[in-house]
Amino acid sequence: MSRTKREKKSWKVWMKIFGIILLIIILLIGGVLLFLVHQLRKGAEGRAVNQAAMVKSDEELLGEHFYVPRQGLDPVDVNIYLPEDGENLPVVFNLHGGAFIAGDADTLDSQSLRLSQDWSAVIVTVNYKLAVDDIAIEYGTQEVVDTVKYFLEHAEEYRIDPNKAVLLGYSAGGYHAAMAAHTLERAGIDLAAQVLCYSFIGEVLDSFNALSQEQQANLPATLFVLADNDPISDGSLGYETALRGGGG
Repeated sequence: MSRTKREKKSWKVWMKIFGIILLIIILLIGGVLLFLVHQLRKGAEGRAVNQAAMVKSDEELLGEHFYVPRQGLDPVDVNIYLPEDGENLPVVFNLHGGAFIAGDADTLDSQSLRLSQDWSAVIVTVNYKLAVDDIAIEYGTQEVVDTVKYFLEHAEEYRIDPNKAVLLGYSAGGYHAAMAAHTLERAGIDLAAQVLCYSFIGEVLDSFNALSQEQQANLPATLFVLADNDPISDGSLGYETALRGGGG
């Protein structure tokens, strides 16, 4: 056999080997992709099941289910906890966490009833829309803002002292609380206090720096509740320093 024929035969063998290897690689990649799609689908289904498990029926709920009306926008889903007696009561807007994509106001049901009874306060848990299906995080913040405005405008109906409004938020809820406080301050609405529990800070500092010095100084007294060895909690330290500088 001539050298040229041997080279052609060798080249054909190597091409067959290369083709087999390429086919194996394609099958492996396809299998991995199918596995990942299955896992993602399974994870999404699991999250949906977990999310649904957080929701209570109106019969199960200890508070009163209510929808805050808004002009030209969807109403805000809230739960209200009213003490039996008392006038000029404090009002606390209680905001759940969940990394912006999970969580539900109903998970705060028992706690909110207890706070209402122990503090003699009106508690409003805001079931802000989650940042899924192209809903922006800012939409949830605006729902909190509109809820605060509604209850302060209807303070007499709910036996609320409008000078005793407090925002209380956990993780993602803490972010909404802080950002809502800025928006309300720009609108000339003063809050009594805000409680930020291991809050995700994100763009809060940028929003704070965009306020005037007078607005920064008028922000409500703030209590930070932080956890040890927690990067999310550590993010609050810079905001605490900024608030101290602004007089908050």
